[in-house]
Amino acid sequence: MILVDTSVIVAWLDRQHRDHVICRDGLVYWAGKEKLAVSSVTYAELAAGGRTQEQVDEDLLGMHRVDFDFPPAWIAGQHFMRNPVRKEKGSLVLPDYMIRAQAQHLGWKHLTNDRRRLSDFPQVDFIFPEDH
Repeated sequence: MILVDTSVIVAWLDRQHRDHVICRDGLVYWAGKEKLAVSSVTYAELAAGGRTQEQVDEDLLGMHRVDFDFPPAWIAGQHFMRNPVRKEKGSLVLPDYMIRAQAQHLGWKHLTNDRRRLSDFPQVDFIFPEDH
């Protein structure tokens, strides 16, 4: 199972996004290798993006949905607390940590387009849209 990051979903959905093609192609490639999943955290981030719930549900059709639970919440909070640059502009925000912690907790690969602070999660097998 591969947990898909919001960064990949957003680029895939926005045809004007600079990474649209690479994320679209990456999703097709990785979907041919393993089942894709999306976190309820990503669902919340997409809800904040101005699309309707029906549109988001349709966009995510075919992806396994996984609820965010207490063990990954703890992992995310601990990693976030230890991040000395969390208040800098452009640094990761708590939802980024939540999704990565969920991938760690579940032992799933994490497909992301965001290469910031990967070393915070050494147990996560990060993969990228262009890795094919």
